Amino acid sequence: MEHDITITIILRASRPFINSLRASSSSGDTKTAIQARLERLISPYAIYQDDLEENDDREVAERYNTLSPSYEELYGREQSPKHKAVIEFIADERFKILVDVGCGPGTFLESAQELYEYAIGIDLSMSMLNAAKRRRTGKTDLVQATSRLLPIKNDSVNCLVSISTLRADPGLRASTSEMKRICRKKAVLAVSLFQHPENDVPRLLAGTEHSSRISARETVHFLRLSD
Repeated sequence: MEHDITITIILRASRPFINSLRASSSSGDTKTAIQARLERLISPYAIYQDDLEENDDREVAERYNTLSPSYEELYGREQSPKHKAVIEFIADERFKILVDVGCGPGTFLESAQELYEYAIGIDLSMSMLNAAKRRRTGKTDLVQATSRLLPIKNDSVNCLVSISTLRADPGLRASTSEMKRICRKKAVLAVSLFQHPENDVPRLLAGTEHSSRISARETVHFLRLSD
């Protein structure tokens, strides 16, 4: 069944977006969410871009742009069981809107496509998003943005996944606050964090916690937000 959701329904209209197919043009016009609706009719496989305002975000984006061609060869085997663990946890449900924060080359979205009606993959790296674009389906959109400022409206998302993206650094609180903001009541979250003695993702998200070690360095927290 074809979904009735478009990206402009849940994008925050106040944030500028650039149609990636025109980003290299001389005009460099920015597109609001309303304008993006017209662009989507013309170019259904566009990647929408949010401004990366922080130097740290731009540095991470460049690092993964460089890594992108060999990412799956280097890390695909490591990431596959993590994705499997998340899918097993959420497999009994079907979600209207799923967001993958730090979607990388889109392997999770591809593997989990039977579990959602519509999904948005978010990543800092345009090269990673271009890789995700090659395996996307008609019910997926892609956005370049930072986890610290997600360009999604409040209370929009039924399921949020973020694997191998968050670290216990100064941006953690902002990222988890944004994740909570965009999720609806009773939303399901699967959020992993690299090991740290002050691992407070469950406290920040204020949900019911079930944790599972998914690698020697990383724990995933399965949460359902309260009413």
